[in-house]
Amino acid sequence: MEHGYFHPDRGYWQTTNEPPQHILDGYPEGTVYVPVKPSGLHEWNGTAWVEVLPDPAETLAAWRDTASLPKAEFCTGLIGLGILTTDDAVSASRGNWPDAMAGFLTYLTPEQAAQVQIEWATRTTIRRMNTFVLTLASWASLTDAGVDAMFGWVAP
Repeated sequence: MEHGYFHPDRGYWQTTNEPPQHILDGYPEGTVYVPVKPSGLHEWNGTAWVEVLPDPAETLAAWRDTASLPKAEFCTGLIGLGILTTDDAVSASRGNWPDAMAGFLTYLTPEQAAQVQIEWATRTTIRRMNTFVLTLASWASLTDAGVDAMFGWVAP
């Protein structure tokens, strides 16, 4: 049977059985026996486990930082948003700059336009928080929620 222990400086740990006394004697002073932690969303408040739900905004921000799509799926998403035609998406997934997004390049400085086209030709994965995606969303008047949905966000 598992047993839980808590120390104010070292936090929580649990054992798979009751430790022998010589092990317990080695635990730091101030260690207390506590019920087994119910889930990763619980924190010990000194007397009981309390559920602490994550902040939805922090959860979304953390997800955005890691979200990405293969270029082919990103192009398919742009079809769904009405930005690319099927023909443009097929060409774009091969690394060609889509004709339907020619206007996007005029939204950038010449240096930025060159960099975006080079990155597009060589990237196989598109990250949600890439400057290109953020700028494209602004150019195409996409909402954050629309871009999040394209990258697979499902609100908890």
